[in-house]
Amino acid sequence: MAENSQKRESNLNLVREFLNNIFIYEIDSVTAEIYAAFQADLMRQFAPKQKSKRRKTKLIDIGVSQHDLWIASIAIQHNLILVSADSDFQRIKTVRDLSVETWIE
Repeated sequence: MAENSQKRESNLNLVREFLNNIFIYEIDSVTAEIYAAFQADLMRQFAPKQKSKRRKTKLIDIGVSQHDLWIASIAIQHNLILVSADSDFQRIKTVRDLSVETWIE
């Protein structure tokens, strides 16, 4: 939204200042291995049992977005607590020990 705002430069500076105080975890080969194992576990548990149907099944078909699975993989890799009310993480949590908290009451 800062890009399209009337005070573009001022708002972009605020975003940059905010991001300077945030540590960004990058995806690496370890994250990718965790992601792959996670995806396989989810498919085993939630995808159709017939091989012909299973091959065509995508994560989103079983109620998990790829983005959320990457986030969960990074959280596992770095032993982080994931804070979200997104139901995808509850489904992901059923196949792996993932620490998820919801701060919304």
